[in-house]
Amino acid sequence: MRSRSNGGNRQVSRDSRSGNGKGGRRGAADSPLRSLGEELLKLPVRLRGAELGRPTDVLVDLERLRVVGLQVRCGDRSQRFLPLAAAALTSDEITASSSLALLDESAYYDEHGSSLRALRGTTVDVAGCRIGTLDDIVLRANGDVTRIVVRGKGGELRRFPASKVRIQQRKTARRRS
Repeated sequence: MRSRSNGGNRQVSRDSRSGNGKGGRRGAADSPLRSLGEELLKLPVRLRGAELGRPTDVLVDLERLRVVGLQVRCGDRSQRFLPLAAAALTSDEITASSSLALLDESAYYDEHGSSLRALRGTTVDVAGCRIGTLDDIVLRANGDVTRIVVRGKGGELRRFPASKVRIQQRKTARRRS
C-alpha cells in the first residue's frame, strides 16, 4: 500500500512467514506491509493529517479471508464504518480517502463480515483437529488475511496459514446493525 510522504512502503510488523505470495489490489503482493488486527486498533484514522477517529473493531470476511473494513469511533462519538477499499494502511495511521468514506450505514459489510473482537476465543481447527482458539489475524495492506494467530491449550501463540485453518464461527461473531 501507499506510504504517506515518501511513496514507499512501510512495515507495521515484520513477519516473513505471513506473506501468501498471492496478488492483491494496488500492488500489495509486493508490499512488505503486514499487520496484526490488534495493531490496526491502535492507529488513528486520518484524512490529510486531521484525525477523524479511532478504530474499535475489524470486520473480516471469513469466506474470502479478507478484512472488509473497520468500525471507527469518530470525534463526535458516533460509530461509523470505513470500508478498507476506501483506506490506505501505513505503519502510523489509516488514511481515509475522503471523510465521505466513513459510512453511517454498513448493511452490506455487516452481512459479509464478522467482528474480529467477537471471533477472538473461537475454536480453530486444521483438517478437523482442534488446534486452539483464535487470538488475532495477520493481514496484508490490501486486506488479505494471510495468517491466523492461534492460542494453544498451554497459552502459546502460533501462526497458521489462513487458507489451512477453519474457524468455528459463533453466531454472535456476525455483526448486527
